[in-house]
Amino acid sequence: MPVRFATINEYEIAADRTQGFDENDDSCFCAYRYVLSELRSDDDDLFYEMSVYAERLTGWRLRDGRWLALRRVIGNCEAGIAHSFFSFSETMPR
Repeated sequence: MPVRFATINEYEIAADRTQGFDENDDSCFCAYRYVLSELRSDDDDLFYEMSVYAERLTGWRLRDGRWLALRRVIGNCEAGIAHSFFSFSETMPR
């Protein structure tokens, strides 16, 4: 169980990362999210930014030392279709 958190916000893109630490100051939780966007035109002189890809991950260190991660990916933001899946890892997800 985390007793302290550290969060880093990216200033050039919509992204952040949070890491949780237990009472021994070992990593026991991690989460990140980011959104990629591109400029689009409305067939005029106006341009706007459109989200095209998004990803979110949340990871927990289990009692046996492995990590359980839940990853959610939206590959087509216009359609809004998300794919979520769990995975195990020997190391903290990056």
